Amino acid sequence: CTVNIPIMHCGLHNGPLDVGARRWVAVLESGPRAALSGVSALQHEGIDALTDDAIHIAVPHGAERRRLPGVVRHETRRLREQDLVTTGLRRTTPAVSAVFAALWAVTERQAVFFLVLPVQQGRCTAAHLAEALERVRRHRFRAALWRAVADIAEGARSVGELDIGRALARRGLPRPDRQVKRSRPDGTVFLDLAWDVWGLTLEVDGVQHDLPWMQLSDTLRDLGTLAEGKVVMRVPLLAWRLDEARVLDGVEAVFRSRGWAPAAA
Repeated sequence: CTVNIPIMHCGLHNGPLDVGARRWVAVLESGPRAALSGVSALQHEGIDALTDDAIHIAVPHGAERRRLPGVVRHETRRLREQDLVTTGLRRTTPAVSAVFAALWAVTERQAVFFLVLPVQQGRCTAAHLAEALERVRRHRFRAALWRAVADIAEGARSVGELDIGRALARRGLPRPDRQVKRSRPDGTVFLDLAWDVWGLTLEVDGVQHDLPWMQLSDTLRDLGTLAEGKVVMRVPLLAWRLDEARVLDGVEAVFRSRGWAPAAA
């Protein structure tokens, strides 16, 4: 290697660097106050479902400009020493990384996705996200990100769950409890949305629920919920995307069948 990075990351060879070594090079070559951040820092923490191959580096505003292949440099006034992980590669904490990733996202939906992932995978909490987001005074996604953090704090753990929960609220349907814990003989499960007073639950299914072992898990979960006297509504996200209005009509019909009626105007 031609740069001064730890042997355990670089190795004694002349071939291409692996992604871990490339991150070390990017941080060290970007200046003394640079840090791995955004999607790259989330990937470094082992968070799944992220596929960005670029290496994202946060540097203080006005830092010396350095061009590095495959490295995206983000100047920011929000980078503080207390936001950094102090062991190993210099990087921002998961919550700060998620907020930076959201601010650097292309679309609002992508930004919300970056907030959901680290909480879903146990790397930070909604309170950590809120603390990091408080320093953001102006940004085109700011309002959407605060709404997302509020929903995450209430238990939402996927973008699909956020979408459906908000659509139910717009329809005027009762407010659900999220990620409701249930103890079963074979372990603990968490129900996506639940309305105990109406005896209803709703599960939001992404494409992973088509896998055989997920189908088995879902079947056992639904049977357990039915045994507790609750009706299970299961909404595949693909069906939701195809015709949100008709799915909402169907969910509302279920509520009406159990005695619910909309509030008088």
